[in-house]
Amino acid sequence: MTAKKKPASLIESYHLLAYDVLDSTNEEARRLARGGASHGAVIWAKRQTQGRGRMGREWVSQEGNLFVSLLLQPKVELIDAAQFSFVTALAVAEALQPVVSEVGTLSLKWPNDILLDGRKLGGILLETEPTEDKKGFWLIAGIGINVESCPLEAEVMYPATCLKQAGIEIISAKIVLSRLLPHFVECYDRWMAKGFEPIRKDWLALAHGMGAQTSVRSGNEEYTGTVTGIDAQGRLQMELADGTLMHLTSGDVLA
Repeated sequence: MTAKKKPASLIESYHLLAYDVLDSTNEEARRLARGGASHGAVIWAKRQTQGRGRMGREWVSQEGNLFVSLLLQPKVELIDAAQFSFVTALAVAEALQPVVSEVGTLSLKWPNDILLDGRKLGGILLETEPTEDKKGFWLIAGIGINVESCPLEAEVMYPATCLKQAGIEIISAKIVLSRLLPHFVECYDRWMAKGFEPIRKDWLALAHGMGAQTSVRSGNEEYTGTVTGIDAQGRLQMELADGTLMHLTSGDVLA
């Protein structure tokens, strides 16, 4: 691994670790968790050599885009850990909304995508790591945002876009990160103080495909029905044609 680490002060209780190159910011967060890290590490790399998304999929990591992971140790039960993905996605949306409001519509796609005019602009990879004493756990939220470039359609499952392609020229990964962190801290503190319901409500206000008929691939199964919301654990609620209400923990929304 070739990396240049530059510690820096940040918002209170958070500290930035900036690298030129990492295999993966989530992997570095995991290494830090195992090596005695403190709550609030923000790991940022200009480039990743082994970036990944959900289900082990490759995350194309070209320099100029934003790759950052947040390492935290919230006092929540493990069953509630999935809520952190929605906290993080909402923070990204709130940070980018003023930037993109004149060029397109931002929305959030369950479980972890940020869309601009229906095309993938970014995503969240949520992972956990047990504490050394095995009595608690770390939460790692990896964030990837396409700032200067995006994969070709032949390289990805869904059409992608980037801020520059959308017509936002005076922007950089560093600027996006500087906008993101205050919003993340606010959303995280709101979650800790008030629970998931305010986050859930605000996430749903930006949700892609709510009330629409769509298909979801979960494991080896594919379901078609109407998306009605997300529940208190962040599971997708979907009403099938026969009236059955599904609660899906993971999957890919296909439209």
